[in-house]
Amino acid sequence: MEKTLTISIAAYNVQDTIERALDSLLDWRINDDIEIIVVDDGGQDESLSIAKRYAEEYPGIVIPIHKENGGYGSTINASLEKSTGKYFKQLDGDDWFLTENFVEFVEVLKKTEADCVISEVAEYHAGTGEQKENEVHKKISEGIHSFAKINFESVLTMHGTAIKTKILQDHNIRIIEKCFYSDTELVVLPMPYLETFYMFKKAVYVYFIGAEGQSMSLGGIEKHYPDHEKVYWELVEVYNMIPEENTNKRNIILMRLAKEAVFHIEFLCCLPISSTHKKELVEFGNRLKKDYPDVYEATRKRRRMVRILFDTKFLAYHLVARKTRAKYKNR
Repeated sequence: MEKTLTISIAAYNVQDTIERALDSLLDWRINDDIEIIVVDDGGQDESLSIAKRYAEEYPGIVIPIHKENGGYGSTINASLEKSTGKYFKQLDGDDWFLTENFVEFVEVLKKTEADCVISEVAEYHAGTGEQKENEVHKKISEGIHSFAKINFESVLTMHGTAIKTKILQDHNIRIIEKCFYSDTELVVLPMPYLETFYMFKKAVYVYFIGAEGQSMSLGGIEKHYPDHEKVYWELVEVYNMIPEENTNKRNIILMRLAKEAVFHIEFLCCLPISSTHKKELVEFGNRLKKDYPDVYEATRKRRRMVRILFDTKFLAYHLVARKTRAKYKNR
């Protein structure tokens, strides 16, 4: 029986948080409409055992999978192979959904035939205990819209998007495996095949910020920043696939590319100051300027520190790098 929604949970050593994630999804009003595929990505803790216990209590709803470690992208790929949901959405094992809003969200999925459903996203900051529901799509009304007719002013995120499973499967959308920062691909790679979206005006996903060892922490960046560049050029290739006359859809990806380029420049600037890291920074900026001038200009406009670097031909590297590294250390 086809479900309304498949939720893929990446569960790598998340024994302390996986129950919170699962409990936020399970509600008697929608249990028959969802399947939760919990992918234990070769973890060493009790995450799989916890998932199996939930599977016994919720048969056919919670589906545990154990596999060798292949990174975040492999958990998405494994879930897509087994997905029977009309729509597909991901959840990290240390994040959760807002249950009441999620129940409403599933009801929308049951009725709409949009290619994807976009929602707001909430953030929980571990340091302060503050939870904030963001409103980044204020100007777009609730309901179904065409990507060709709506000019997005905010970046689309995988945390805030559910996509028709058939589109992902029919076009063989696969995320890079054994690679960090690949989550962005889930919302960018299908973009050439998405024509319509439904705007759901409430937050569903809660993104947990501040966990030590996360890929956006200073330690994570120092270990994995080359992965970010690898993913980045994959996203650029998708941008090149969109016809120039489809300006709104190109703009959606352009905003994402500019945001990710700023991230990558920040990553390179928060690394220990060295001639090697400066060279990597210069090569990245020059490649953007030479091969993708529109992305270069959008990136330049997005952040003051990027303009300073670009406009000084990277002579300001040492100054910007010191400030950037200090900012990431104090997060």
